[in-house]
Amino acid sequence: MNDLPITDVAVGVLRRGPDEFLLTSRPPGKVYPGHWEFPGGKFEPGEDADAALRRELHEELGITIGATAPWRVEVVEYPHARVRLHFLTVREWSGDLHMREGQRMAWQRLPATVWPVLPGTVPVLRWLAHELNHPGPTHHDAPPTPPAWLDQVAWDERGLVPAIAQEVGSNDVLMVAWMNREALLQTWARGQAVYWSRSRQRLWHKGEESGHVQTVHDIRLDCDQDVVLLKVTQQGHEGCGVACHTGRHSCFYLQLDGDDWQAVEPVIVDPEKVYR
Repeated sequence: MNDLPITDVAVGVLRRGPDEFLLTSRPPGKVYPGHWEFPGGKFEPGEDADAALRRELHEELGITIGATAPWRVEVVEYPHARVRLHFLTVREWSGDLHMREGQRMAWQRLPATVWPVLPGTVPVLRWLAHELNHPGPTHHDAPPTPPAWLDQVAWDERGLVPAIAQEVGSNDVLMVAWMNREALLQTWARGQAVYWSRSRQRLWHKGEESGHVQTVHDIRLDCDQDVVLLKVTQQGHEGCGVACHTGRHSCFYLQLDGDDWQAVEPVIVDPEKVYR
């Protein structure tokens, strides 16, 4: 057990009908971005679980919940934190569900089909399985069976394809990287950009060190099926998207000026402070 202080968190298990429940993805900029969980958030001073959950679900999802029923309390140890999760069942609410923090939502039945699932969510799925007499697996520990569309990409001899990240709204080209099948699959499943790092020879979840993740809104393939285009929202420093490891908005910050390349975009954040 780690010696970190414990944080109390209210978690809503929204139920629809006899066997459906709501999962939401963790928003950009938080630990475990893109992982699926039951919605909720930390207690504020003076709040109990019910009050915290009412506030959080209104802020995050735009709904006003009715009666809550305390269900379970579970302590979960993460490398960065110890959290005491207060699970409350919610069956009534008013208002339409709106993902106000850039997250995604999915109504699920067992086994949950979304992936990846946050570790703290796994026990809850098992409790639901016990309640619903569900005998099989509760979720995917690995990506689901790769979809057929992966085979339509013209992977090169190394099993890679170039991927362009373009900013939604401005249409700025932020960066070019590489993807293998697993990177593209995880990008699709998480809703956040995952690339293949040729230098490190491993998957690279964009923003895993800096927090400057890319939320993916659209994935496209060119006419030759050998280049992927991601339409993204780039997270960064104080609302300024930072895609480049130099701390700039875009990796394409060098402009040919006469007989030399000149930096024409400013450094937004000191890279020494966000990269290890």
